[in-house]
Amino acid sequence: MKSKEHYVNNSEFSQAVIDYVHEVERAEKMKYNYIPTVPNYIAECFLKISTGLARKPNFSQYTFKDEMIMDGVENCLRAIRNYDIEAATRSGKPNAFGYFTQIIYYAFIRRIQKENRQQEIKIKYITNAGVEQYM
Repeated sequence: MKSKEHYVNNSEFSQAVIDYVHEVERAEKMKYNYIPTVPNYIAECFLKISTGLARKPNFSQYTFKDEMIMDGVENCLRAIRNYDIEAATRSGKPNAFGYFTQIIYYAFIRRIQKENRQQEIKIKYITNAGVEQYM
């Protein structure tokens, strides 16, 4: 069976995140002056998760969908070091997919709120400037 383009295997993704978190912890323990770079596989998974969530009906109609997707990826990259390897799940297995989906979801919500505030500012500015008199 051919895998879908936007499919993220949760067990492989979770293992990759756990391996990366261990690598970061090791670098911090050894007091290295750098943080290990996030592997391409993990970054691609962040992008796939974010793109997939943006296709859901509650997010698909926004014109700033690309900004939402990139906000989600950025927030995941910032939060990856906070991933709790020992977090309990119902299945007993790590669930990085669920963790990062929640982060992306809330990044989308923040972007929508930010864009709505900007829209309100534009409308107030236009009404207070009296532009409609010139139209």
